[in-house]
Amino acid sequence: MLGSAPCVQKGVLRNLRRGNYAKVVAALTPGSHQLVDWTAPDRYPEIFAAAAAAAPDARRILSFGCSTGEECVSLAQYFPKAEIVGAEINVLSLLKAMKRRSDRIRFVYSSDRILSRLGGFDVVFCMAVLRAPKKQQRLGNYPFEVFEERALFLESLVRPGGLLVIHNSMYRFSDTAHRGSYERIPVVAKHDKGVFLPDGVTEVEPDICLWRKRTP
Repeated sequence: MLGSAPCVQKGVLRNLRRGNYAKVVAALTPGSHQLVDWTAPDRYPEIFAAAAAAAPDARRILSFGCSTGEECVSLAQYFPKAEIVGAEINVLSLLKAMKRRSDRIRFVYSSDRILSRLGGFDVVFCMAVLRAPKKQQRLGNYPFEVFEERALFLESLVRPGGLLVIHNSMYRFSDTAHRGSYERIPVVAKHDKGVFLPDGVTEVEPDICLWRKRTP
């Protein structure tokens, strides 16, 4: 689990007192990155539209860290031919997301085994997931290695010619080991928070783009 034990315990008690049970579950779930479960419909319209234009024939799409499922519903509108798979590790959020199931939208528990079995996606979205609050990051609780491990796992799920979209993260995909396997497609959109170089200290401009996996 990210963060020191005392810090996690204090956060759990504080959220219990406030009735923020989704945050409590996230904090106690090994493998959680972003502990905030807030989301909204069509949260990133410029990026979703750019991805739909770049992959108009996409048939299989992954929303990694889908929270309560609003993103999946939005993606189904941008990609009318695609099956949308939402993956979530927070079980309370996942149960809420299940209510949004349809003939084209399904939800799964976010484990490497399950996602690897489903892999070969035309587009993988990871929006505002691979990050932690700035204060925690400054204390070294979310190092670049944690981000890179998940980013490289996600890119392994993208088929050749497919898209990887990592946005509102703590670090940049362009600083990972597999950057050379992708072509950058710039997108005009805003980034909610700052990003860092792998040293975790130096703030830099984010990657606001789609990454297309090169074909062999």
